Amino acid sequence: MQLTDSLAQAETALQALSAALAGTDANVLELRSTELRDAFMSLAVLRQQHTRSGQMLDAALRERIEAVGRQIGPLREQLARASALTGSKVATLLPMQSAAPTYDALSGRAARTGPARIYRSAS
Repeated sequence: MQLTDSLAQAETALQALSAALAGTDANVLELRSTELRDAFMSLAVLRQQHTRSGQMLDAALRERIEAVGRQIGPLREQLARASALTGSKVATLLPMQSAAPTYDALSGRAARTGPARIYRSAS
């Protein structure tokens, strides 16, 4: 794969992930995130090979790579916000569990915190 092809794939993956963030389908978002990661890994490997061979990038290609790099920061922030929003929605739907077992609280006895009796007698 050529560096320009890999860069085009990364640009497409960035646009697809941005579009997926606007939607509500978690599976599509996960798929697009994976595609973006794979595209960037491929781009990084090819860029490193290109640098090792001593070839210089032309100005247009360098500008495209820099533009892709500039888009990553805001996209990362959007992902962090979406993750925090999802976490708060989950916390609303599934409240934290209490530390005490369910039926011990109803019996009025203090909750047992030690190991089970059969394990205690084995020692």
